[in-house]
Amino acid sequence: MSTFGESENTPGERLELKKKIGFWGAVAFITSATVGSGIFVSPGGVVSAVHGSVGLSMVVWVACGLVALLSALCYCELGVSIKASGGDYANFQLAYGRPVAYMYIVSMSLLEVSAGITLQVFVQYLLSGFFGTNCALSESLTKTAAICVLLVIVFMNYRSVRSVVNFEIVFTVGKFLCMSIISIVGIVQLIKGDEVGTRNFKEAFSSDTLQEVAAGDIALAIYQGIFSYNGWMVLNYVMEEIIDVEKNLPKAVMFSLSLITLTYICVNVGYFSVLTVQELATSPAVAVTFANKVLGPMAWIIPVTVCVSTLGNQNAAAFLRSRFPFVAARGGMLPRIFTMIHVKFHTPGPALILTTITSVGFILIGDVYTLIYAQGFVNWMSIGCSAASVLVLRYKRPDIPRPYKAPIFAPILTCLLAIFFLVAPLILNPPAFILYLLGFYLLIALAYYVFIVKKLRLKAIETATIFLQKLMLVAETDWDGFGW
Repeated sequence: MSTFGESENTPGERLELKKKIGFWGAVAFITSATVGSGIFVSPGGVVSAVHGSVGLSMVVWVACGLVALLSALCYCELGVSIKASGGDYANFQLAYGRPVAYMYIVSMSLLEVSAGITLQVFVQYLLSGFFGTNCALSESLTKTAAICVLLVIVFMNYRSVRSVVNFEIVFTVGKFLCMSIISIVGIVQLIKGDEVGTRNFKEAFSSDTLQEVAAGDIALAIYQGIFSYNGWMVLNYVMEEIIDVEKNLPKAVMFSLSLITLTYICVNVGYFSVLTVQELATSPAVAVTFANKVLGPMAWIIPVTVCVSTLGNQNAAAFLRSRFPFVAARGGMLPRIFTMIHVKFHTPGPALILTTITSVGFILIGDVYTLIYAQGFVNWMSIGCSAASVLVLRYKRPDIPRPYKAPIFAPILTCLLAIFFLVAPLILNPPAFILYLLGFYLLIALAYYVFIVKKLRLKAIETATIFLQKLMLVAETDWDGFGW
């Protein structure tokens, strides 16, 4: 037996992904996938978007939590009803048909850009702890270090699911420790009468500042803030690995989002209790600037715990990303090699390698703020379609058991919000990456026509599959289908 991994299958045992995620493991995954680099990057973007209004930026953070909760209710209904891994793949196939499911699952397999954001933030915080926030870091150094960290995380995901879950619980404790320090220290400074904090909250809703804020500014602020909540739907990616899913999914989602929203509000109170609006808006590492200002010789603890937070985020993200190509291939939408898992570790090794390659690509080619917008745009397309699928499936498939049923206003409001978040940036400040996304989706549509509709089969792919299967010690899982 390996000391770092799962044992071989016993004779006659089904080869499949194992149920190893209980309630606290589920909470750890949600919080780790959600709380990453966002709360240490987005506050500056939010307050800048609303022209420095402290009060309005706090309102935006509360609004983002409510938006996440509305969408989460929809995902809870879909998750406990369909019980299939792969996020929205299964419900899209049921609600809209195979072409839409194909577009979704392939794009999510190749367009998950969070590693490009979070790992670069990890490196910036790690090095800023040694060299300070005023030292400009080499872009090549940042990207190289980010790739090295990614490879270590992927190796751990390759070797053991149980180790990933255990590490997530440790990382979750670390990230809440970091946010608690910022919140408590900031509030203590405010109670002591810190001049900056007193002024920030006394003028929180200054009429001079509010007059400059337009509806479009609020939209951009929410777009920045909602990035920090991205991850509330992650358990739907690993439905087949959750213990007692009908009970644990809704409980874990509601508990995690309530905890995250409350914590984010406290962290922002902590920031505004110590930092000026200008410092918050311009600092490349907000938490480090905060620590240097109030913690003195103990300032190192903040970059260290921020690094723990971002590592936990990417540990969960690497685990979750790999399930997309695995599920896509199992449905016949990607080459068969990606349906296979390691015969000893029960992890989807080929799918992990594919998502690692794409993650390295995003680290190399993208800057953090462009990737945030790209991630938000892609996510809100799938969130809007997912919320609409709740309504479609209630009409098309009333026979599907629904142990949890979301209130009707949840999918309706989520659809409207998704349209708003997709349209607002295009009107206010059309980003250049939209053209690349359109080109990418056209290529996916072409691939669907060639490989799914026309069923083109390349002999070289089968030959490569056999070779890789032997090389990587992987085999296809036992799977009984969706059971619809």
